[in-house]
Formats: sequence, structure tokens, C-alpha cells
Amino acid sequence: GLASGVILGSGRVIDVVGPNTSSNTGTDLGQTGDSDLDLLIPGYSTNDASVLEFDFTCPGGGGAAEISFRYVFTSEEYNEWVGSQYNDVFGFFLNGTNIALLPDGVTTVAINNVNNGTNPTYYIDNAGPSPVDIEADGLTVVLTAQGAVNPGANHMKLAIADAGDYILDSWVFLEENSFECN
Repeated sequence: GLASGVILGSGRVIDVVGPNTSSNTGTDLGQTGDSDLDLLIPGYSTNDASVLEFDFTCPGGGGAAEISFRYVFTSEEYNEWVGSQYNDVFGFFLNGTNIALLPDGVTTVAINNVNNGTNPTYYIDNAGPSPVDIEADGLTVVLTAQGAVNPGANHMKLAIADAGDYILDSWVFLEENSFECN
């Protein structure tokens, strides 16, 4: 559902290229995790983190301002590891607050929270005959991250990592030209 943009992954980004021919694609990069992502999965630690950070301001006068952008989360941990402690994690931290949430504004987007049995409206099963030409066994529909911004400077941290292990990669796709200040 996204024509172009940026990909962050917990392994090699080139491995997400389809079609889906394997249920266990993964690369152990031997890298550290991310402390903000660790806080999203209490009791577990992350590995092989990929992080993109930047500062920005939204143009325009006062009033309540908000940013939004479109994304898709994908993973090789679908469907075999749903309900387990092996849940790769990602987050979009706007001024320190995770905005990678389902449209309810509360539920984090994760393998245990979006799958065939939980919030299936937001899930595409890509195992077996793959409806989407990517390697991942499952993915979300196109979702929109949004959050309130400060009147001046703001900080965005986009991060993804393996959780509990170094294997079975996950990726997050960020749509080109979808980052907007309203």
C-alpha cells in the first residue's frame, strides 16, 4: 500500500524484497538494542536496533498542531510466534511518547496486538500464497501515526529491534511525503 519511502529493519533491509519464500528470514547483526524500545516490552531486552532520529518544527502560528505520517509494520515472526515472548518491537517516539498506535490511540502496534486473532482488521496474513510481494509472513494495513507537537522544536525517534533474540527480522515502512504538520 506504499509506493516508496524509507525502510527500517531489525536485520538486513534487502531481505524484505519478495516474494515470500521463507518463514524464517533473519540476520543476526550482533548489535545492541534500544532503551526506549526496552520500555515497551517490560522484562525483555532488544537487539539489532535500527534508529532514525531528527528534530523538526511545524510551520505556522499558534494553536494546537499535530504531525501525521503513514506506515506499515511487517515481520517474519508472524504467525508462528504470536502470543510468545519473541515479539520484535518498534516505536515512533514524538518528544518521548510512542505514537505507533492503532486508531484507538491506545493499543501499540505489535505482533501480539495485531494478528489473525487480535485486531484482524489491521492485519494481512502473508504466509502461504502471498498476497503482498514482500518476504514477511505478515504485515499491518497502512496505518497513520499522529501526535501533538510543541509550538517550537520537536524531536522524532523512529526505532525497530529484535526482542528476546537476534533472529527473525521485522521491518517498518515509512511512506514518502506523508510526514505532515497540521
